[in-house]
Amino acid sequence: MAETALPVILLADPDPLRRHETAELVQGWYRTSFRVLQVGGLTEAERVLHALAGRDVPVCAVVTDEHPGAYPERHPATRWLLLTEGATGPSGPSVTVVDRTPAAAPDGGTGLPERLRAALDDSLCTWNAARRGDLPTAEVRGHRFSPAAYAVRDFLGRSDVLFRWVPQEELPDAPVTVRLGDGTELVDPSISELADRLGLIRPAEHEHYDVAVIGGGPGGLSTAVYAAAEGMSVVVIEDDAPGGQAGSTSRIENYLGFPVGLTGGDLAQRALQQARRVRVEWQPTRVATRLIPAQSGDHTVEFVKAGTAETASVSAAAVVVATGVEWNRLASPGTERLLNSGVYYGASLSDAPSTVGEDVYMVGAGNSAGQAALYFARYARSVTLVVRGTDLGASMSNYLVQRIERTPGLNVLLGTEVAECLGGTTLTGLRLRERTGGERTVPARCLYVLIGGRPSTDWLGGALDLDDRGYVLTGTGGVGRDALPMETSLPGVFAVGDVRAGSVKRVGAAVGEGAAVAHYLIEYRRRHSGRFREAGAFGGF
Repeated sequence: MAETALPVILLADPDPLRRHETAELVQGWYRTSFRVLQVGGLTEAERVLHALAGRDVPVCAVVTDEHPGAYPERHPATRWLLLTEGATGPSGPSVTVVDRTPAAAPDGGTGLPERLRAALDDSLCTWNAARRGDLPTAEVRGHRFSPAAYAVRDFLGRSDVLFRWVPQEELPDAPVTVRLGDGTELVDPSISELADRLGLIRPAEHEHYDVAVIGGGPGGLSTAVYAAAEGMSVVVIEDDAPGGQAGSTSRIENYLGFPVGLTGGDLAQRALQQARRVRVEWQPTRVATRLIPAQSGDHTVEFVKAGTAETASVSAAAVVVATGVEWNRLASPGTERLLNSGVYYGASLSDAPSTVGEDVYMVGAGNSAGQAALYFARYARSVTLVVRGTDLGASMSNYLVQRIERTPGLNVLLGTEVAECLGGTTLTGLRLRERTGGERTVPARCLYVLIGGRPSTDWLGGALDLDDRGYVLTGTGGVGRDALPMETSLPGVFAVGDVRAGSVKRVGAAVGEGAAVAHYLIEYRRRHSGRFREAGAFGGF
């Protein structure tokens, strides 16, 4: 779709600085589906609306600080969002009021972006459903505690797809149905089928690449961007959505260049768009199952489409393993039985609005757990962080500890662990055990587990040398004295990010390693130029 044909979100605000800041925010959220235009007020907005209508360019939403009056009646196909302090609710069938009061946010003023994003998501879904366009939006129906429904919502949320969730509380056995923007309805779709139908997967252009990157987290996407910019053909094989574990983080506040922070999903989508700009091929919902070295020196990566038995493979002159880590499992009885039916690993941001009025429990003491607890506290009646240790500050950044301490409704249970998850088909309660030996049972419908990670290396099947914890050995700890930095025990195969032994488990560190390994890929290409395509044939900013 050409850029000029993208539907428009119109920002009408006489304050140029505030208007520009809001425009950058909104464009960052919807850059692949909508175009943001700025005007100085509603009078100018009226002229632009008529001009765009004459060019058959749809305007899906107008965001303004001025009450729209009769404008919505003259432009009924457009959704209107009124930003005002002390807002209490909607003011009409096509006008949504958004409270812009910073004090409404418990963690220090980030509430307006969250509220504006939620209101825009709902408005754009409504607009697209009425228009029945081909934008990647969807409506998801199913029981809230259905594992399949949770998997679909989690995937769509982390893939930056707008969707409306319609829970079917009275139908616990109802199938998951996904209605797409063109009216197509999918019943119990696999994640791979869903990604295909939403256009999130583009057909592979080649059978052989210069570089195959396994894993689409910060390290993998960074590798892809820098390698492609050096003229290499690159494909990224990702088993789920962009961003990996970092993609589900509610806010990253220690990443250089973003003084007020950004969500993990936003970082992942920015990186993905940058990768596509340099012609990286993105293949999500492809689960790597085997790494096979070839006599020619090239390597083959076999994978299966998520949720199916369909297999495929790609070959590459060099492979970069960036599969990161997966959440450690909770050993308490009942956990596996209730998985995704009240017990969840990680904390999907799209699930937070469903917890309104509920008491939510989380297990973990790291920054991911702290950020998730703060985010869910905006919706849930209460959030309780269950921590085995006796000092929250021992593993969590000080700024998060301070925010947790001053957030109403957010409680911390130190020296406590989950002894058992209770319930038949869905979670109904938790048995908590204290260090002193005391136990108590509490009612609970949601438990989110964020207790550190273990390397995602089982799929390698012994193809690479690992340390005693399962992390990939690299450099002189991998191949030997002739190995390039970050090269593994298999020549031409490299590892970056959290999956690499000795790496710093931080988003910024993974991105840095992705940039560094591109330099070593250049050296590897120099040594084995016959295996690579002509430099410069692909990529470039």
